Amino acid sequence: MNSIINLFLLIFFIAPVSLLFHEIGHAIGAKWMKVATIRLTIGIGKTMWEGSLLNIQITIKKVFVFNSFTAMIGERPLQNKEKVFISLMGPIFSGILAFLLYLIYIAVPMSTIYLFYLFNLWLVVINLFPFKIGQKQSDGYTIYKLLFKTNE
Repeated sequence: MNSIINLFLLIFFIAPVSLLFHEIGHAIGAKWMKVATIRLTIGIGKTMWEGSLLNIQITIKKVFVFNSFTAMIGERPLQNKEKVFISLMGPIFSGILAFLLYLIYIAVPMSTIYLFYLFNLWLVVINLFPFKIGQKQSDGYTIYKLLFKTNE
C-alpha cells in the first residue's frame, strides 16, 4: 500500500513540483541575463491556469506530469555564454532542491522525502547528460552544442 501512495505522490506531486522548480531555475537565469519575455510552461494539453509573476508568464497544462520548458524571447540575441548559464540554472536548481531534501531526510527519515530527493537528483543527472530525442533535447545537449559549436 505504501508503494502505491508513493507512486501517486511521485506522479501527482513530486514530479510536477520538481519540474516547476527546475524550470524556475531556467527562468531566474534568463532574468539575470535580462531576457525581455520569459514563458514557463508545465505540462501538455489544454491550459488549466495562466498567470504572470515577476514578469514571467506561467502556464500550467492539464497533463502537468510530463513536459516542461522555459521559452525566452529577447530584445537582443543572447551570447553563447548566456545561453549556457541559463541552461545550467535548471539542473543547478534541481541540485539545490535535492541537497535540501537530503538534509530534510537526514532529520526526518521518511520514504516520501527520500523519493523526492532521488527524483531531483535524477533530474540533475539526466538533464546534464547530453541527449536528443526527436525535437526534445536535454540541457546537457544544449550546453554541449553551445560549447563545441555544433550546428546540429
